[in-house]
Amino acid sequence: MASSRKSTAVRLKYPGAGVVWRNAFVQRRPIGVFLSCLLFFCSAQVIAETERRLGEVANFVDGDTLILESGEAIRLVGINTPEMARDGRPAEPLALEARDTLVALLADGQVLIEVAEQPLDRHGRTLAHLFRPDGIHVQEVLLRKGLASAVAIAPNDRYLDLFFEAESAAHHAGRGLWALNYYVPKAEDEVSAGYQFVQARLSRIEMGKKWFSFSAGKSLTILVRRSDWVSRFDYSPAALDQASIALRGWFSKKKTRATLVINHPFMLERCGISPLRLCAGD
Repeated sequence: MASSRKSTAVRLKYPGAGVVWRNAFVQRRPIGVFLSCLLFFCSAQVIAETERRLGEVANFVDGDTLILESGEAIRLVGINTPEMARDGRPAEPLALEARDTLVALLADGQVLIEVAEQPLDRHGRTLAHLFRPDGIHVQEVLLRKGLASAVAIAPNDRYLDLFFEAESAAHHAGRGLWALNYYVPKAEDEVSAGYQFVQARLSRIEMGKKWFSFSAGKSLTILVRRSDWVSRFDYSPAALDQASIALRGWFSKKKTRATLVINHPFMLERCGISPLRLCAGD
């Protein structure tokens, strides 16, 4: 049903670049990348992006974090698993299962580490894709089992197409977190702090010089830098006017208002338009 409310959107002067989730060229093995670079004169940086080093695991923190014998903390990039118990809060459903699956996958203690393009998070942990010596991609397994959800924070979206396919398979099969009411997207006025799924209808759009702000009533705001929108989103912000959307990400909460900052279109789903992920009925 069409909304009778007046549009709150200001028309965008600069159309977004037609960028979609990439089938990353750097997914290939180093030899394949090297041969391609000889043909296309790509830089040594592209080769470096796919290099993998061997590490020895000392400790498993949770389903998406581990510590190496060297003391280096590794955060599995591109996914998020349920939170373990901490600071007096109980563990989220399937947190132990996700951690135990990671332990089982790397039971021999050896792991191949492929560092992400942006190599560190704000906690100083190394962001990386992990592989077993036999080539199995650890993140992909967790996604296919429904013990993790895919996330995209640019520029670290090297395997996003693979992760989307793996998550979709688990979602459609009702495996893991996709079978639990706990992980059904929350309403816009039920958002708490932390990582979660949310479904909302936007009511206001503000397009500033540096930031685009999308509001759902008085309880939720989504922020996207103008530069991120222009370089990565393939539609105008005005297309979200009065739109029903679904979100995933790490929300902050101040009093009654929750805020989500994103820089990648994967984290914002347009219900009925985007590839099916979180919208009700998908």
